[in-house]
Amino acid sequence: MTILKFSRRGTTVNVLRLLWIVITLWNESGIFSYSANRCSWPDSPLTKQVYAEDTRPAHLLVVADPQILDHRSYPGRPAILTYISQILVDLNLRKSWRAALRSNPDAIFFLGDMMDGGRIAMSDEEYEQYYQRFKKVFKTKKDIPVYFIPGNHDTGLGNLDMFSPAAHSRYVSHFGPLNDVVRIANHSIVLIDAPGLVEEDYKRYGHGRSYAKWQAVPGGTIDFVKRFAKGMFLCDDGDRRPKRKNEPTILLTHIPLSRPEGSNCGPLRERGTIHRGVGIGYQNTLGKYSSQFLLDSIRPSLVLSGDDHDYCEYIHSFEQGGSTLRIREVTVKSLSMAMGIRRPGYQLLSLNPSPGPDISHADIPCLMPDQLGIYLSVYIPLLILSLLALLFHTALRSRSFHPWSRSLPSSRKLSRLAREGNVLYENALDGDADEKIPLPVSSETPQYHRGLSWTFTVDGRKRRFSCCCSPSIRSGPWRFICDFLHDVRDIAAYPITIIVLISFWTFMDS
Repeated sequence: MTILKFSRRGTTVNVLRLLWIVITLWNESGIFSYSANRCSWPDSPLTKQVYAEDTRPAHLLVVADPQILDHRSYPGRPAILTYISQILVDLNLRKSWRAALRSNPDAIFFLGDMMDGGRIAMSDEEYEQYYQRFKKVFKTKKDIPVYFIPGNHDTGLGNLDMFSPAAHSRYVSHFGPLNDVVRIANHSIVLIDAPGLVEEDYKRYGHGRSYAKWQAVPGGTIDFVKRFAKGMFLCDDGDRRPKRKNEPTILLTHIPLSRPEGSNCGPLRERGTIHRGVGIGYQNTLGKYSSQFLLDSIRPSLVLSGDDHDYCEYIHSFEQGGSTLRIREVTVKSLSMAMGIRRPGYQLLSLNPSPGPDISHADIPCLMPDQLGIYLSVYIPLLILSLLALLFHTALRSRSFHPWSRSLPSSRKLSRLAREGNVLYENALDGDADEKIPLPVSSETPQYHRGLSWTFTVDGRKRRFSCCCSPSIRSGPWRFICDFLHDVRDIAAYPITIIVLISFWTFMDS
């Protein structure tokens, strides 16, 4: 009976070990690859034909608002908690990014807010370290071009003492031009400085001028858009070339375009909608006239925006030349788990290099795992169930051991019997004092060492350090506690080791 119960106890521990190993491996690594593999390039809506290598769709990976944290990100939080948050968020971003890169994109676009404190006044050395952290998290192959547009966390919005006067120059030297045009697969992709547009729009409105009569700031967003509308622009390779007639155009802006208050964002949004709002260092949407100016001047077939952190689809409609144009805008999800959403994500965009009368591009959102849900809905419930199972089986084992332990002589009695046996054994020898016969093994007092203990040697002598579990403890509450903690340790060692190794490998692989 006792042997059967003890074996059942060992089975319980082994089952929990295996369960924790499988669940930890899946949630720390496998689920990220699985989520990315479920999201494939949306090539099928473009055409059914088989592409040659030079005419296959171009694949663009679009990422919004990673907002790499720093020590200023949570001013009301203790420094140690801020540091832990930074480590956990960086780790999650690295896993999501590594999974996203499995799609092998031809180009990558970031929709702004690369670093949470990029606009803050700091030394050049600190900013460089901050930027290098971003580069390590979002490590890419050298042959994949990467493009950026500024967000309000990168260059600031408004005049505040906490914002660095060098924010724009730092951004340009590290991420590239504020406004740009990239030509990929016979599509013009227009990248604009949305925070800069907001600031210049306030000036225009203050002077009471329309966009047509406004003297644009040289090199600013309005000046850039007007030049693009005239058919001439400075390409990303430095050449000034005319825009090709009827070439599809895609607009990338950090701040979403204006829309009626309370507009529906579609079924893929987690909650709420995009509301109009202005505050210290931010503006939720562009102004009505700014949005109209962009749509009239650029005439995009698709708009991709960020800043809101959650997913949103909206169709802009406006009259032009007696006809109604409908332009779809997609606000891309943030890739960061720290941006108030449960499922971070990114966008895949396919461009048809030989556009016909039908649609020339297609896109699809991709969702990453719910990291907070893994902590709250997987690890914590499994931890509670594991502890309850161990408590139950430790209690059963404790009850089954009591009769068995009472049937054995106590350790003190065993020692006394051993000493008496040694005397009788020695007296049985003849008178030759030089003859020594080793004591039988059965004369040694048995030792029971089970628990949280460590054996080591000091000055040639063995020492044993026991944590609450002394070998002399045979029963009672301390024996119960020690056995329980021993089982917890034996199980917890496996998932903890897996988490540490995967985290170490993730951080080192950059």
